[in-house]
Amino acid sequence: MLMQLDAVLEVDHVSKLYSREQISTRKRLATTFTCALMGRPSRPPKKLKSGEFWSLDDINFTLKSGEALGVIGLNGSGKTTLLRTLAGQLLPDKGEIRILGDAVAMIDLTAGFQMSASGSRNIHLRGAMLGRSKEDIEATYDEILDFAELGDAINAPVSTYSSGMLMRLAFSIMVMAKPDVLLIDEILSVGDFSFRQKCFARIREMRAHAAFVFVSHSMSNIKLFCDRVMVLNKGKMVFIGDPEEAISVYEGMKFPEIDSVEKRNETLKPQYFDKSKFNFLESYWCDAEGSKRQVFSTGESLSFKIIINLAYTPRKLIFGIPVWSEDGCYVTGFTSSRVNGLKIEKNRKYTFLLTVPNIPFTEGKYISNLSINDGLEFLSRQENVCLSVTGLGGEEWGIVNIKHSFSEQE
Repeated sequence: MLMQLDAVLEVDHVSKLYSREQISTRKRLATTFTCALMGRPSRPPKKLKSGEFWSLDDINFTLKSGEALGVIGLNGSGKTTLLRTLAGQLLPDKGEIRILGDAVAMIDLTAGFQMSASGSRNIHLRGAMLGRSKEDIEATYDEILDFAELGDAINAPVSTYSSGMLMRLAFSIMVMAKPDVLLIDEILSVGDFSFRQKCFARIREMRAHAAFVFVSHSMSNIKLFCDRVMVLNKGKMVFIGDPEEAISVYEGMKFPEIDSVEKRNETLKPQYFDKSKFNFLESYWCDAEGSKRQVFSTGESLSFKIIINLAYTPRKLIFGIPVWSEDGCYVTGFTSSRVNGLKIEKNRKYTFLLTVPNIPFTEGKYISNLSINDGLEFLSRQENVCLSVTGLGGEEWGIVNIKHSFSEQE
C-alpha cells in the first residue's frame, strides 16, 4: 500500500546486490530460491562476499502522477539497474517498490520481438506481454499502425525491417499501452526528425495521467523534460532536486576535486602522435609577423603557425584546432577543411598559418589541441601551449566579446 495518497510510485530504501564472481551469484540465487519455496522473505546480506558490490544502495523517492524524474550519472552508476528494478525485471535485495497502476519500461524496445512473425502479429504479442487484453489491443490497433507509419510493411516479417522501422513499431506499441508509470532509458532518438517530434508530442500528452522516470545522457532533454532530477554515483543517490542543481552536481562529478592541470588534461585527451608519419612537426601561437606569443588582447589579430614535413603523401590533409576555456567549456574550432584538404607531398617542408582577425575571446586562459588528419585517420592530436587573453577593461560577459550596439529607432 502506498504511504502517500497522491503517489503512484514509491521507492523505499531499495538496494540491489551484484557480484563479479559467478559462484557468489549462484549462492545468492540459491538462497533466494529456497526462501521463496519455503514462503519466507529473503534476508539482506549482513556482509558482502568476495566480488560483491551494491549496484544500488538505499534509494528513496516518491513520484506523483504527471511528474517526471530524471536520472543521471556517470557510466556504471546504476541508472539502468534502477530502471530494471522498477520494471520488475530485477528483484531488489533490500527495500520495497510500490506502484499504483500499470508500469511500462522502455529500456530495450526491440527485445522480445518474434523476428519471423509479422509486424501485425508482434503488435498482439507485445501487447499481451504488457498485460493488455485482446479486446484492448484490437481497440488501439489502427492507432498503432497510424503512429508507426509502416504502411504495407506491417504484414511483413519484422526480420525484414530496418532498425529504425523496428524501433518505431516498438515505441508505438509501448505508448498505446497508456501506463500509469513510464520508465524510459535513453530511447527518445528513435526514428527521423518528424517521427521524434510525434513521439515527444505523445509523451507530452501522457504527462497528464502518467509519472515518468527518465534516464538520459542528454542534459538538455533532462532540463526541459524533468521536474526533479536524481544524480547517482556508484549506486548511491548523491542528489535529488532541481534539474539545474542536479546537472551542476553531475558536471562536478566528471572532475571531482581535481586541480586545473588535471582538468585540462581530461579535456584535451586523447593525445596521439604517429611518429612514423612525420619527418618534422612544429606548431605555436604567434602574431601576424610569425613571432611566438602566448598573451594577446581581445580584438588583436591572432595567428597559429604549423611547420610540417611528412614521410608520406597524404590524400586529404586537414588541420583542426579545437579551443576550450580553462574550465573545459568548448568555445570554438578552427579548421582547414573549408579548403577541401591541403595538398602536400612527402619529404618536403611546408609552413601554414592560421589567422584570426579581431580575437573575440574575453579575458581568460584558453586550452587547445592541434589535430592533424588524413581524411578520417588521425596522424597527430597534441596539446598546444595555453593561450592567455587580456580583456578590454570594461564590462564583459561570457566567453566571447561580440561587437554590438543599441540605438533608438524613430
